This record gives sequence, C-alpha cells and structure tokens, in this order.
Amino acid sequence: MSSAKVSTTAAKSSYFTSKPRSAAHQRLYARAVAPSTIDDDIDTLISYPETPETRRLYISKKTKRPMTDFQYRVYDACRQIPKGHFTTYKAMADFLQSGPRAVGNALAKNPFCPLPIPCHRVTTSDCYIGGFAGDTKSKIFFKKAKLEKEGLQFDDKGFIIASMQQSRFFNGFV
Repeated sequence: MSSAKVSTTAAKSSYFTSKPRSAAHQRLYARAVAPSTIDDDIDTLISYPETPETRRLYISKKTKRPMTDFQYRVYDACRQIPKGHFTTYKAMADFLQSGPRAVGNALAKNPFCPLPIPCHRVTTSDCYIGGFAGDTKSKIFFKKAKLEKEGLQFDDKGFIIASMQQSRFFNGFV
C-alpha cells in the first residue's frame, strides 16, 4: 500500500468532534482492565477473499456465517489506512455513505485482523482508542498496543496525543 494517499485535515474537520473529550470515554478507559497478556501483533497476514466468487463462498471464522457486501466494503476501505496512521468511524462512514455504528459493527466482526484489514487503526471522532473486537473492557489494550507499535502515542486517558491527531489522520479513501 505504498501508494496510499495520506490526507490530513484542519482542526475544524467534520471528522473530529467539536465537543470536549468525552467524559464517558474517560470513565470507560478508567474501568478497563488490562489483560495479563497483550496481543500487539501487527504483522500476521490472513488470507482475504478478493474475487466476488471467493467472497460469496467465504464463511467467517468469527461468526460462522457468510460476510455481507457491506462488511466487504468496510474492510476494503479499512485496508487503505497506512501503517502508523488512523481514521475515525465517522470518516469511514462518510466515505461509505453509511453510519459510524454500522462501520463499528462490521469492524467488530473482522476476521482478517491485523492484516490485511487493520481495524485497530480506526478510532472514535474524539480520537479515543475506542473498542476492539467488540470489546471496550480489556481488548482496547490490544488495540492500543498495536497502534503504539505502529508509532502512535496516547495520553493517560486513552486518546491519541494532540500533536498526532492531525498529522497521522487518514481520510484518503478511494
């Protein structure tokens, strides 16, 4: 993905919330429990169905069901986010002409993580770490470890540090 277009935005971008950092997110992070072992794998490549035929036949190991066309659209967008960058659920939703929760639900079921579908690179609009694999209580530490291994930094409340919020934001979806 070396040809990926990285795009940054002004602080007033619609992809970032204009509200102060969420107190609810801060409470979630404060109550989260770090597991004894942290999965920071960012290199494992899982086979991803590329053709319409292989996609139609693929059964998710997570859900034991076929993937939907929308899930594939979400995963195809997510795989464009370069290593060391992040995007928001809202930026992906705007690109897909969908809603952020629908994007989050699809990513929670992602059976192709960490690669080729790096769903750990998607955060909330206030740059909070967000959930991972449908979990906000412990697996967020996996997501944080993966992003830190890729060079992103977080404050002590689970937010991407302010100096990286613009410079590492990606919205160059095609």
